[in-house]
Amino acid sequence: MTEETKWLTEQLDRLAQQQPDFTNRAFWLALERVVAEQDRRTEQLGGEVDGRTWSPDRW
Repeated sequence: MTEETKWLTEQLDRLAQQQPDFTNRAFWLALERVVAEQDRRTEQLGGEVDGRTWSPDRW
């Protein structure tokens, strides 16, 4: 997890905790999950690019 993602996740968690309304809290928590998934996919794609670059089959 990148430093920016950690910071954003903390901010979203803080916003969710401040919400008295369930729907608003659910929105911030869902957005936090989207950010985590986006970070995971970015990391996977970076690994895929590295793998394809160094694969002798693809040369």
